Amino acid sequence: MSRKPPRVLPSSLFEAREVLSQQRPSRDAGPAEWIRFHRHSADVYAHTAKVDERHRHEATQYVGIEIRRAREIEHRLDPTLDDES
Repeated sequence: MSRKPPRVLPSSLFEAREVLSQQRPSRDAGPAEWIRFHRHSADVYAHTAKVDERHRHEATQYVGIEIRRAREIEHRLDPTLDDES
């Protein structure tokens, strides 16, 4: 039984961008895969905002961007998600 190595989170905004660029789905990936990627990216950037003090504000902005991207895809799949009725 093979064990996966522990997942190491990036310690800088530069590292976060590098890691996420390698994990990015192909252009023809399905919407669910893109939603997962954007949500994962938001988590990575949130962690980075905590550990990379010099880039805290920029990483925090990326969190919002990634969450919005995921929500945009979800809304295209189901426009009623934002209805408050």
